[in-house]
Amino acid sequence: MEGRRSTVGFARPEEQSDFPWLDGPEDGQLRRLARQSRLIAGGLLLLLILLRLIDITPVQVLRLWGFDLLLQTEITGTEASPVVVVDVNDESLTQLGQWPWPRRYYVDLVDRLREAGAAMIVFDILFTEPDRMSPENLAVTLPKIGADLRRNLLSLGSSDVSLAAAMQTIPTVTAAAAQPPGSPATPGKARPGRFAVHGHPDVADLPGISGIIESVAPVGQAGVGEGLVNLLPEPDGAARRVPAAFRAGEALEPGLAIEAARVALGQSSMLLKVPSAFGISGISIGPLFVPTDRMGQIWINTTNPQRITTHAAHEVLGNKVPDEELAGRIIVIGTSASGIGEQVRTGIGDTMSGLHLQALALDTIVTGRTPLRDRSFTAAEITTALVLGLLLLWLLPRMPLIWKPATALATSTVLISASVAAYGTNGALIDSSFPIIAILLLTGNFVLADFRSETLLRRRNETTLKQHDTYFREVVDASFDAIVTIDGSARVRTANRAAGQIFGIPATELIGHPIAGRLSGDWARGLAAAPADMLRQTAAMPTTIETGILDPETSSIMRPTEITLAESFAGQERVFVLVLHDISARKAAEASAERSSHRLREGIDAISDGFVLYSPDRRLILCNNHFRKMFGDAGDAVVAGMEYSDVLKHYLDHRGVIPEECEKAKTWLDERLRLFGSSSDPYELQTDDGRWFRVDKRRTAEGGMVCVYSNITELKLREIELETAKEQAEMASNAKSEFLANMSHELRTPLNAIIGFADLMRGQPFGPLGNERYVDYANDISDSGTRLLKMIEQILEFARLEKLQSRIENSVTSLAETVHAAVTDLTPSAQEHAISVKVDLPDTLPSLRADPHMLYQIVQNLLANAVKFSTAGSDVTIRSRLDDERQIVLSIEDHGIGVPPEMLENITQPFWQRPGAMTSSHQGVGLGLAIVNAHVQAHEARMDVDSTAGIGTIVTITFPASRTV
Repeated sequence: MEGRRSTVGFARPEEQSDFPWLDGPEDGQLRRLARQSRLIAGGLLLLLILLRLIDITPVQVLRLWGFDLLLQTEITGTEASPVVVVDVNDESLTQLGQWPWPRRYYVDLVDRLREAGAAMIVFDILFTEPDRMSPENLAVTLPKIGADLRRNLLSLGSSDVSLAAAMQTIPTVTAAAAQPPGSPATPGKARPGRFAVHGHPDVADLPGISGIIESVAPVGQAGVGEGLVNLLPEPDGAARRVPAAFRAGEALEPGLAIEAARVALGQSSMLLKVPSAFGISGISIGPLFVPTDRMGQIWINTTNPQRITTHAAHEVLGNKVPDEELAGRIIVIGTSASGIGEQVRTGIGDTMSGLHLQALALDTIVTGRTPLRDRSFTAAEITTALVLGLLLLWLLPRMPLIWKPATALATSTVLISASVAAYGTNGALIDSSFPIIAILLLTGNFVLADFRSETLLRRRNETTLKQHDTYFREVVDASFDAIVTIDGSARVRTANRAAGQIFGIPATELIGHPIAGRLSGDWARGLAAAPADMLRQTAAMPTTIETGILDPETSSIMRPTEITLAESFAGQERVFVLVLHDISARKAAEASAERSSHRLREGIDAISDGFVLYSPDRRLILCNNHFRKMFGDAGDAVVAGMEYSDVLKHYLDHRGVIPEECEKAKTWLDERLRLFGSSSDPYELQTDDGRWFRVDKRRTAEGGMVCVYSNITELKLREIELETAKEQAEMASNAKSEFLANMSHELRTPLNAIIGFADLMRGQPFGPLGNERYVDYANDISDSGTRLLKMIEQILEFARLEKLQSRIENSVTSLAETVHAAVTDLTPSAQEHAISVKVDLPDTLPSLRADPHMLYQIVQNLLANAVKFSTAGSDVTIRSRLDDERQIVLSIEDHGIGVPPEMLENITQPFWQRPGAMTSSHQGVGLGLAIVNAHVQAHEARMDVDSTAGIGTIVTITFPASRTV
C-alpha cells in the first residue's frame, strides 16, 4: 500500500501522474476525499479546543490520570520523613478499649510524645463532645453512687481539662470540620486570622463553607492552631489534593495540613497570593512558598507513602517505640480503625486512610516537594495543541501512510518526555494528554482517509490486472524453458516456442497429442498406462522428474531432460503445467565432476596422513586408506554413508571398549558428538598398536567436518623421553630442596643451643667466668651463631620458594602497614650502621591484593640490602605511589656501594654476590634478591633495578593494576 502515495492536495491537475494507467474519472473523487479529510480534521481540532475550554469531566479525568502517571516518574529518596503517624488502629482498640477513647489515653499519649522529644503534635481527630468517661462527668451521670465516691470523682476533675493542660506543654494543632454551604451556621471561637491576601482581593474560587465544627472548648482552645480536615471530591473519586484554605463568610479558614506546616515553621500567619483575577497561585509560609491550583488546593505526592513512619498508639503508650524515632518529628495522631477512620483511594490506585493522606500532605509541604500546577499551564497546553494541530493539518496529507502513525507516535513521545522533564526538574505538572489526544484524532482521521483512497485505487487496479494476462502469455512464450500444459489424460493443450525446440518439432504439432509417447523412462511409461493416476500422484508429491526426449524419427533419447509438474485449474477443469528443462550441459558437467572426484580420491589416498570428510548430516563422504588402517583389521567396515556416531562406536569396539560399561569412554563419545562441525584445537590420539596421531578437525563451509590424522609416533616418543627426563630433573630438584630444608633444620637445632648457652655465659647468671676474655669469647660465639642462623633461614626460605609460589594467598593487604613493620624490625640495624630510614607514603595509598608473608619478605629483604650496603651517615628512602594506570609502585633508594651495569643481570641469581663486596660488615649468602625476585614474579609484578657503582641503587617494584583494591 505504501507504493501508491495519494497526490491529492499538492499535485496540480494538469500534471501527469507517475502511473498514467491509473488516471481516470475517479481522480476527482480522490481530491474530494482529501478536502473532506482536511475539513473534518479542522472541525475535530476546534471541537477539542472548545471541550478543553469548557473542561468537561472526561477531559479532567484524563488530565488527572496523566498527572498520576507523571508523579510516579519521580525518583523516591531514602531520607526519613519529618512526619510520623501515631495510629489508633484496630489493634490499639482491641488492646485498650473501644471507640471513642477516654481522653485520659490522649493525655498519656501527649505526655509520652513530649517526653520522647517530639517537635509538635497534630490531631486528626475531632473532640466535638465532652469525654463521657471523665471522672467529673461520671460523678454527675452515674446514678446510685455513694456521696464519698461522688466527691472523689469530682475531685479528680475533667479529662478534657487534663488533655488541654497536656496540649499546652507542646505545640499542638487540633482538627475541625467544615459545614457545607446551606447548613445552619455554627459560630466558631474568636481567634486571629491566619491568612493575609496579597494581590487581587477576590478569593471566590476558594471552597465556601457555612460554618465550622470545632473541638470542645477546653481542648480546642489549648492548641496553637486549628485546621479543617475536609477534602474536596475529585471527578474520578480519587484523592490527590487537599484544600489549603476555605472561605467562611468573610473569614479564611486553613486546612489541617497547611496549618500544621505554619506551626512547624514557627510562623504566626500565612500569605495567600492572588496575582490576578485568574485565581490563586500559592501560599507563602515565611520563607516557604507552597504552590496551589486556582481553587487553593495543594497537590499531594502519594507515590511513596511508605516514607511516612507509622506506629500504633498502644505501642507508643506501652513505651515500645524508641525515643529516637519520635524525637524532633511532627506527630500526626488519628485513627484508621475499621468503620471509624475514613478510607480514600489515591490517584495511583492505592487505598489509604484519611489520617495517612493528611500526613502525606503535611510531609509534601514541609519538605518542599509540592508539585506545581500554575494557572498559566492551561493556556500553554491549549496553545500547544492548537499549534501542533495546525502543523499536522498541513503536514500529514503530504506524508505516506506509513509515516503518519510514526509521526504521531514521535510527537506524542516528545510531549511526554517534555512533561516528564518539566516535572523532574521543576516539579511542574504539565498536561500532555490533551495535545496527544488531538494528535491521535487528527492522525486517525488522515489514516482513515488514506485507507478510503487506497480502496478506490485497489478497485481500479483490479481492472488493470486483466491486461496483464496478455503480458504473461508473451513472457511464457519468450521463456528459454519449455512450458507445456496438459489435461487429465496427459494430452497437450498449449506449448510455447521452447517446447517445439526441445521436442524437435513445431509446437503446434504437439497440441492434442499424448506427451508420454515423446518421453522415456519409468515415469513416462506410467503416464502412458494410467495418466490420471500418475498425474495426481506426482502433483500430490512435487518432485523433479528426470527423463529423456525421444527422437521423433529414431525413438532414441535425443537429450536428457528435467521435468517439474504443478497442478492448476482453468475454471472447473484440472490442468497440469509441465516445465521441461534441457539438462544436457548439467549431465556433462556431472560426468566431468565425477572424473574430478575420482582423481581427488586417488590424491587423498596417496597422502601419508589419515583423511576423512563428513557431510553436514554427519555421514562419512570419503576417507583414505590411511584412515582405515587406524582401525586395523576392522578398517574395511568403514565405508561412505556411515554415521559419524557409528564410526566412533566402531573405533571403540575395535579397541574392546563398550561405552555403556565405561564411563570414560561414554564421556569421550558424547564430547566428540557434541563438538561435531565445530573447529577445535588439535588433540592427540593413540591407537592399540602404540602409534600416535595428531587429530586436526575443521568445520567446512556447508556445515560438515574434515579431519586429518597425522602420524606423530616418533615425535611422541621423543616427547615421552623428554617428559621422563624432566620428571627426573624435578625429582632431583625436589630432593635438593628437601635436603636443604632437612639440613637447615638439623643445623638450626644445635645452633640454637650454642647461641643459647653463649648468651647464658655472657650474662654470667651463676657468677663470674673468671676472666673477662671469656665474656668476649661468648659474645663472639653468640654473634657468629646468630649470623649463621640468619643465613640458614635464608637458605630454608629459598628452598621453600617453589611450594610457596604454588600456594600464594591473595588477601587485601596494606602496603603502608607492611612497610612500617619492616622499618620497625630493621631500625636497630639501621641505627647500628648510622643509617637514616625515611618513609614517603601517601595517605591515600590503596590496599594491595597480595600474600602478606611474601610482601613482607620483599620489603624486608630490599630494605635490609639497602641498609647493609649503604655508607654510614647516608639515607635510605622508601617511596610508594599510584600511577596513571592504577598500578602501585614501590621504590627503595640507598646511597651505598652500587652495582656496575655489567653485573645487574646477575643480582637475582641464587648465591650471587658482587666480587669484593663481601666484607666483615656485609655478611650474607646472596639469596635475598633471588627470594625477592621469585616473590615479585609470583605476584605478576615487575622489578626494575637502577644502580651506579659508588653512588647508590634504586629498586622499583611495580604491581599490576589488577592487584590494586
